[in-house]
Amino acid sequence: MMVKVFFRTRPALSVKKIEPLLKKAALSALRAKKAKGEINLILVADREIKRLNKAFLAHTGVTDVIAFNHPAPAFTPPGETAPFGDIYICLPQARRQAAKMGHSLETELLILAVHGALHLSGMDDATSALRKKMNQKTVNLLRKLA
Repeated sequence: MMVKVFFRTRPALSVKKIEPLLKKAALSALRAKKAKGEINLILVADREIKRLNKAFLAHTGVTDVIAFNHPAPAFTPPGETAPFGDIYICLPQARRQAAKMGHSLETELLILAVHGALHLSGMDDATSALRKKMNQKTVNLLRKLA
């Protein structure tokens, strides 16, 4: 499995420096699934996440992370990696949440990368019980990365 990171908004230098950690965080959440393919981790601005939220989830407003699974292709050409999914993280929202939670932007981005990857692995956070389970899994995975 391969993770690629894309910036569709201007990141701080500190964010660019943790790109390898973001990749590792996303991979750690998918390791148990033994998934194959390519994950795109895309950091975007408020405007783009609002557009995605409305277009694909019928929700209004800004959210922190949205994950999209790709259907398994019928055929992948030799030497190419099939897409597995995309994780969109809203950088300004991550910055706001980090300030609210009292930790660094880099920590919040790692949390969101794992959270998005857990969604790709099939986890859901639609109820408080599921959210608690997903949050605990996120904490456990991040502890292993430290």
